[in-house]
Amino acid sequence: MIAMYSNFFDSHTHSDNSPDGAHSITFMCENAVNKGLTGMAVTDHCEVNAYRQDKYDIRIRQSLFEANIAKAAFKHRLLITSGVELGQPMQDVETAEKIISAFNFDFILGSVHNIANEQDFYYIDYSSGEVDINALLDRYFKEMYAMVLWGGFDVLAHITYPLRYLAAANVNADLGRHSDIIDEILKAAINSGKGIEVNTSGLRQAINDTMPNIQIIKRYRELGGEIITIGSDAHCTEHIGCGVQDTMSLLSGLGFKYFAFYKNRKPRMLNII
Repeated sequence: MIAMYSNFFDSHTHSDNSPDGAHSITFMCENAVNKGLTGMAVTDHCEVNAYRQDKYDIRIRQSLFEANIAKAAFKHRLLITSGVELGQPMQDVETAEKIISAFNFDFILGSVHNIANEQDFYYIDYSSGEVDINALLDRYFKEMYAMVLWGGFDVLAHITYPLRYLAAANVNADLGRHSDIIDEILKAAINSGKGIEVNTSGLRQAINDTMPNIQIIKRYRELGGEIITIGSDAHCTEHIGCGVQDTMSLLSGLGFKYFAFYKNRKPRMLNII
């Protein structure tokens, strides 16, 4: 039986244990309390394809250690869960599976920040005229589909991640060309009991939209999807909880009554109120 809780939970946050994070877990939690959050998942980065090079083993251990300290410090004030954002697991499946078995995570986000043999979408120069956007997106969604079939995570993060940077470069992308594989991704996630994330970071960026957008969220529901987490993707205290309430309203308008957070790799449902 799935437990029910009150709302306002941020399931995607990064501390300074992520290479691009700004603040400590304790400081992030203090600000979450001040903003009235029920809880937050600490999901520091672990880019599997750079695991040894960037010493993610140390980063993960530190993140989990600090999250456990915060759990005690904020007991009865904030529900804190220990997670990870596992990037590019299909580029080194053996390492990805060792990471999953080595650490006691509450929650694993599955992400694709860069496709095989390419840099992160953040660093690509889309203005050069040398980038075939549709081919790039096709490769991206194929790698994501392979990740869903592998299934070593709990929730699929920011499905339309590349659009964040395409929008910043004033490049339009036609997702309609990729609707078939997006459908296959959603169906595979649903059939394997995986959830999808509604990432709110785009609401404060050039894309000015959630990731994925309302059309894909609606399609997920049409296909029978029920498990949705909401994450700000905060890398600093300022952004914790941002967009969560707006996204709850969006989900309610689509007919969802609940959204989820994860504890011990299991979804707990939160009322949308």
